[in-house]
Amino acid sequence: MNAVMSSYTHERFKTSFDTISLLTGEEFFQRLVAQISSSLDVDTVWMAEYHVEQNAMSTMTFLHKGTYMTNMSYLIEGTPCEAIVQSREMVHYPRCIRDLFPSNHSMLARFSSESYVGASLQDASGAVIGSVAILRSQPIPLTDAIHHILSIIKSRTESELVRFKREREVRARENQLIGLINGVQDLLINVNQRGQILMANATAESQLQIDSSSMVGMPIATFLTDASKSKVLTAIEALMSTGRRYGWLDGDLVLLPRAGDAFEAEGTLSRYELDSKVYYALVLRRKVDRSDGNKVDDLIHQTEHLGEELEELQQACQLIGESQVMKRLLQNIYMVANTNATVLINGETGTGKELVAQHIHQSSHRRNKPMIAVNCGAIPANLIESEFFGHAKGAFTGATSERKGRFQLAHGGTIFLDEIGELPPELQVKLLRVIQEGEFEPVGSSRTVKVDVRIIAATHRNLFQLCCENLFRQDLYYRLNVFPIEVPPLRERREDIALIAQKFMDKQAKRLNKTFDKLNEMQRGILTGYRWPGNVRELQNVIERAVIICQRGQIDLTPILRQVPTKAEVKTEQRILTRKEFLEFEKQNIVRALEAANWKVSGKDGAASLLDMVPSTLSSRIIALGITLSRRQAGAE
Repeated sequence: MNAVMSSYTHERFKTSFDTISLLTGEEFFQRLVAQISSSLDVDTVWMAEYHVEQNAMSTMTFLHKGTYMTNMSYLIEGTPCEAIVQSREMVHYPRCIRDLFPSNHSMLARFSSESYVGASLQDASGAVIGSVAILRSQPIPLTDAIHHILSIIKSRTESELVRFKREREVRARENQLIGLINGVQDLLINVNQRGQILMANATAESQLQIDSSSMVGMPIATFLTDASKSKVLTAIEALMSTGRRYGWLDGDLVLLPRAGDAFEAEGTLSRYELDSKVYYALVLRRKVDRSDGNKVDDLIHQTEHLGEELEELQQACQLIGESQVMKRLLQNIYMVANTNATVLINGETGTGKELVAQHIHQSSHRRNKPMIAVNCGAIPANLIESEFFGHAKGAFTGATSERKGRFQLAHGGTIFLDEIGELPPELQVKLLRVIQEGEFEPVGSSRTVKVDVRIIAATHRNLFQLCCENLFRQDLYYRLNVFPIEVPPLRERREDIALIAQKFMDKQAKRLNKTFDKLNEMQRGILTGYRWPGNVRELQNVIERAVIICQRGQIDLTPILRQVPTKAEVKTEQRILTRKEFLEFEKQNIVRALEAANWKVSGKDGAASLLDMVPSTLSSRIIALGITLSRRQAGAE
């Protein structure tokens, strides 16, 4: 190594690095490890990013004997990289590296490693964000050359890793937002203060008959009648004067698509600020029969819900835990993430199956593309095929324009099929075809659409048992079950409970701008001693409730967990009633209905209507149960 290094004076290496430092991203890291490898005459060099929550590294570039290897992720416990993170300094193992780290023997043996040198990469706060590591099949003496090279590259490499991480997070967030926005069934159009369109979702593209990229920069007025322009301007002025974030548009708007007939729409307008600039978002729905209910209120609620989801997407995808079962789960995630294998996530309700899916997606080479989530149990059976595969114009009543399905929106990325066990049998066949062939036909269309989508499915049900009961296709089950992942319930990782609870507390403190005391030993014991049948979701709800009612920054968990019914209590509540008890229950139920109806028996708002009973039958039951209606007259007086 010294002989080779002698030809690389400090000045010559610095000159080479000065050229490399002008590069960015993957090209920078690839050129850098190649330069280190040739300068120090070593077999293997890699740069890795550190994930503190998982205590894991993921390689950004990995060079072995002149060949760039496939990037990988790995837990660092029991590896030389763990020493880098703990010491935050350069770590040197000159020989016998495989004997020093027996748990990491297989990987070190794979690269015929005898010695190791590594150094941490840190951000401005001093937190470890990555590492540079060197392996050699012969002993590595600790030379000035190694110190020099690592000192030269450290500052520039750290700043580039910070920039690269931020850029990737922004891209991932943008793609998540695109997936969310394009999954909305209403027209979503974003405009600036000048009324120019900045973004339009897939539904707007379909309804207005123009490509969304072509809409960018066009005035929103292009697609509105004169009267509708006035309504939008009035709504904008109302938001500015009142300071509200959301408002509904007064009356219907008439939209003018590029092709086809004009149509009426109703909706909401929201106002937000970014970098001291004001923007507006229009959420519009094609007008339908108002007998279905107040559509404007629905749209306002959907707009608020969309805003909440956007805020949630800004939170990093985190799987928290230090237990052995969580470490095994993370190991499985890292093993499968960079493949295209279909994954089936099994676990009880509330264990965080969607979070696991997000982590697989964010750790994969598809992370810069969207992940589209679909809850198979939440979509009506008659609409689910259209949701999955889209539909052609005129495919069914109400299909006034072509619409892309979730699989098309997920092209190049990942689709997460939650509660896959609820998928109707007729859709199971079509899903099987997508998995096998990567193609489908939208509803009402003969055109075949090809997609490149990675499928992750999840269920809390036993799919194999459903197959045995002929409720789920066996061939689909085996296609989905290529790489099964089991998410453990909270009761099987009690050592993680307090850690997760503290994370939830910190999040609530930030959201409410309050300060709370850290969990003490007694509180940790209370949390650990409870069984958590609702798993992480229940824990989150309990912490949120405790934070809301806390006094002087100290939370009290005891009264909250006392309110949670035990299985024995639930069983008692579900016991069989005697005839006398049943009649009393029926009597009290009818009285409650009469009170709610102001003691009116029949008619539109009468008790019979509330109880879904024939008025004459209800009158008979009132007499039989000895209910007096005298209070009705008292109420009338």
